[in-house]
Amino acid sequence: MDVSRPGKGRLRVAVTGASGDYGKLLLQRLERDPDVESILVLDVARPEGAKVEYHRVDLTRYDAEAELTDALSERPVDALYHLAFLYGPIRSGSLAHELEVIGTMNVLTASGRARLPRLVVPSMTAVYGARGNNPALLREDSPLQGCPHSRFVTDKVEVEGQVRAFRERHPDMRVLVLRFAPVLGPSVDSPATRLLKRDLVPTLLGFDPLWQGLHEEDAGRALHHALRAEASGEFNIVGRGVLPLSGLIQQAGGRPLPLPGPLFRAALHTLDVVGAATLPVALLDYIHYSWVADGERAGSVLGFIPFHHVRDAAAALRRS
Repeated sequence: MDVSRPGKGRLRVAVTGASGDYGKLLLQRLERDPDVESILVLDVARPEGAKVEYHRVDLTRYDAEAELTDALSERPVDALYHLAFLYGPIRSGSLAHELEVIGTMNVLTASGRARLPRLVVPSMTAVYGARGNNPALLREDSPLQGCPHSRFVTDKVEVEGQVRAFRERHPDMRVLVLRFAPVLGPSVDSPATRLLKRDLVPTLLGFDPLWQGLHEEDAGRALHHALRAEASGEFNIVGRGVLPLSGLIQQAGGRPLPLPGPLFRAALHTLDVVGAATLPVALLDYIHYSWVADGERAGSVLGFIPFHHVRDAAAALRRS
C-alpha cells in the first residue's frame, strides 16, 4: 500500500512512545486525520483516543522484539513512528540507554521482519554538536560530533547510526529521521524548555551563541507530514529565523545572567542539587557555541515549511 496517496480511512499507523511529548503532539493530529483508520499504540501506558488500539510493550524487556514483531505482523501497518525517547529529567542513564539504544534495536529488527513500508524516527539538531569551528549552516550530511560528555546526546547519535544502517539494509522502506531544533511550547519538557522557563537564566560571560527553536505546533505538523512524504533520509526540522541565546531568554520572559565559567558551572550544579532541574553541565557546549541547522532540505524534499518564528516559539513558554 502506498501511504503517500491514501484513500479515506485506509491508514493504520503504529506509535511507540505515545505518552511522550512527541507522541502527544502526533496523536491529536492522527485522531483528526480522516485518512487514518486506527492507531496501534505500542507502549507501557494506554493513551486516550477514539482510534487507539493498545498493545502493551515495554521496550526495555528481553522479549520486546518478539512482542513488537507479533503486534506489527498481526494486521498490516502502513507506518511506524518510533518516538520512545527521553527528553525530561533523566536520573538513570543506564535506563535511558536501555530504552533508547536497545529499544531502538528491538524496533528496527521487528520493523524489518514485519516488512513495514515506512518508519519515522525523531532526532535532534544537537547531534551535530556545538563547536567553535562549526559552519554557519549545518546540513544533513555534516558530521554528527555530538557532545562527548552527555549521554543524553550520545545515545541519540548512536540511534542515528543504527537507523542509517537499517535504511541501507532495507532500501525498499521509507525511513525518515527528523532532526528537530529545540522544541519549545507549554506542553514540552526538555533541557531547553527547563532552561528558558526560569526567570533568571545563567549564561556564559562573553558568549551569546545563536540558537534555533521550533514551536511545538510545527513539530507536530512535521511529524504528521512525514506520514505521506515521498522521501527518505535525514531532515533538519527548524523554525523560522535564529536568535542569540540572550534574545531567546528575553522572548521567553526571562533575564540572562552572564557568569564566568566556574560560577556558571556552580550555578547549574546548585540548581540541580535543590531540584530545580535545568540544563545539565554536560551540555555546556550549547551555551558556549552556535549550532545552526539548515532547514532547506526539509522544505524542498519533505515539503515542510514552519509557520512560527523562533521568537514566537520562545514566547509560547511565557504562558506555561
